[in-house]
Amino acid sequence: MEMRRFSYFLFENFDPEEQAQNPQNPRRFLNASVDPILDRIAQEPPRNCPADAFSAGAVVPLLQGGILREEDGCLLFDTPVLLREDAPVLRKEMRARAERLTEELLPAVPQLQACCQELDNGFPAEINLYHILCGMVFDGLFFDYLSRQNAVATSRLHDSGLDYLTVIYENCQELNEFSDGLLCSYNCFTDGICSLQSFGDCDGSRLDVYRVSRLLETGQLPPRLERAGRLLEAYPGKEYLLAQVRQLVEKGTCEPEAMALLTEFGYAADGRLCVPVYTGAALQAAERIEKILEERIGGSFVQALSGVEGLTAVCHGVPEKELANEMYHILFGSVNEALAARGIVASPPKIPGEGRYLRCIQLETEKE
Repeated sequence: MEMRRFSYFLFENFDPEEQAQNPQNPRRFLNASVDPILDRIAQEPPRNCPADAFSAGAVVPLLQGGILREEDGCLLFDTPVLLREDAPVLRKEMRARAERLTEELLPAVPQLQACCQELDNGFPAEINLYHILCGMVFDGLFFDYLSRQNAVATSRLHDSGLDYLTVIYENCQELNEFSDGLLCSYNCFTDGICSLQSFGDCDGSRLDVYRVSRLLETGQLPPRLERAGRLLEAYPGKEYLLAQVRQLVEKGTCEPEAMALLTEFGYAADGRLCVPVYTGAALQAAERIEKILEERIGGSFVQALSGVEGLTAVCHGVPEKELANEMYHILFGSVNEALAARGIVASPPKIPGEGRYLRCIQLETEKE
C-alpha cells in the first residue's frame, strides 16, 4: 500500500515573522518528513501503534507540538487529522448541515445586503458582501461568538510558549473538497492597524504578500512567484510597507518602490489601488451583520458543530473543541459556496496554481 501523504494547516496566534527561526515553530517541523509517522499511526487501530516504533528525535517535536500524544506506550493523534476514510462521513454530514444553515439564513439576505448599502467604495454589493460576510464575519466576528458560546477552540498554548492550532488532512482527492476547495481561508499581512488581505479557498499558493512571505520562510517559493518574492525580500520590512499603504489610502500617494510591490501583488494598478479598502464603516457593517447571524443561525450553528461520530479524530480522542474549529471552517465555507452559487456574494475566479480568492485592504484610521 502506498504511503499516505499529508497537508498541514496552521492557525497561528503569534507573529510568524518574529518566530520564523524558532525551531519550535511548527512550520519548521511540520513537513513531508512527518508523513511516515502519521501514515503508520493511521494504519493501526487507535491505541495500537507503539511509541518505540520511531526514534525519539522524530517523535518528540510532535508530542511537544500537540500533534501526537502518548498513552500507555502508544501514540495517538492529538490534533484533528482527517483521513481518506473520513470523507464519506464528512460529505454526508457537512453537506446536510450546511444546506440547513443556508436555508435558515436566506430569508435574512435583504437585511445583510442593507448593511452594506452605505459603503461608497466603487465596488458592487456582491464584492463587499463577499469580503464582509464571508470573510470578516464568518472567519472573524461570528467565530468569536461561537468561542464565547464555548463551541470551538481558538487557541492552544504549547510548552514552547507558542499559541497555535493545527489541522492535518491526508492529501487525497476524496478530501480535497474540504481541505482546499472551500471559501474559508483568510491571508492577512498586518500590523494590527493596516492589513493586506485576501480571502478564498486553499487550492494553490496565492499571489499575496502573506503567502509569499511564508513561502520565503520555508524556501518553497514556486518559480511563478519568484519575481514577487524578490521584490518583497528587497523591501525594508512589514512596518514600512504598511505605512506606505496607509499613506496611499489616506493621501493617494506612496513611494515608487511600494507602488511597484503593490502592483506586482495585485493590490494596485495604473498608479492607484484597485481593491476594496475597508475602514470604520465596513467594520460597523460587519458588526451589524454578525448580530443578524447570531439571531438567525447562532443556535443552529452551535448544534451543527457537535456529534460528527465515526471520524478518525473522534476515535483518537482529539480535543473536541479543536475538531469543532475545523468543522466550523468546513461548514461556513460550504455556506459561503452556497451564497456564491446563488449570486448573493461574489464568486472569485479560479487562477491556475493559486485557487479562488479576492483581495482587499483593511484599515483603522485615526478619525474612526
